[in-house]
Amino acid sequence: MQAQQQHPLTKEQARQELSEAIHGSNQVLVTATTALKIFADTLTVDRAKLTVTKRQFWKSAEVMSIRIEDVLNVTATVGPFLGTVTFTTRITNNELPYTIVGFWRDDALRIKRITQGYIIALQRGIDCSALPTQELAAMLDKLGVDNH
Repeated sequence: MQAQQQHPLTKEQARQELSEAIHGSNQVLVTATTALKIFADTLTVDRAKLTVTKRQFWKSAEVMSIRIEDVLNVTATVGPFLGTVTFTTRITNNELPYTIVGFWRDDALRIKRITQGYIIALQRGIDCSALPTQELAAMLDKLGVDNH
């Protein structure tokens, strides 16, 4: 990470790093929208963050982004058709995790697996930046699978 360097960055180095960060944040690993709601909520995981968009009314929404490094755990509770995704972070209260209700079952499970896989990869210090986005998502999906 460049923040740990001893000497300051040049303007060109700063531009390059910001450009790479912007590019990475546009690479979506998984996204899902809640079903059966007039104003659907969306959860998106990209290379840099997890973003929740909760819609209350037409053209109005609460948007919350959390760095992927700050996500501690993610769970999915599923029924035959729908599922709920719950996550805890370093930022939110651990006793009151953040919950999004009403995803399709498969979407809730996929979000859980990819996010949990990403958490595991980061905890092990694995640099995922060189992998293409689709390949990374597929590998994180496999890493996040629960072994029963």
